[in-house]
Amino acid sequence: MSKKLAELMVYLLGIGLGIAKPPVERLACMKVPSGEVCTGINTPLLLIELGLVAVGALLLGLGHGFKNDHKLNGWLGVSTGLGFAVIRGYAGITELFLFGLR
Repeated sequence: MSKKLAELMVYLLGIGLGIAKPPVERLACMKVPSGEVCTGINTPLLLIELGLVAVGALLLGLGHGFKNDHKLNGWLGVSTGLGFAVIRGYAGITELFLFGLR
């Protein structure tokens, strides 16, 4: 039971980190007439968040004991896609949408 809880905590830690600290940062830039703010992606933080979600989903999937590989692959596709979508939604990174498509 504690192993499954630890696996779930790794998965939720990645999502929680993406909500608490989105991997988008303001860049120093000239003021544009439209009032937009220049932003950039904090790549190391993004990789940490996505890695935690992917590893947590993999550990949960391997610990569940699916009967065949197709069910495990489906689980991994849905769980990682949903985790990436939550991070994408809070960060506003439209390029991250492509990770959920297969």
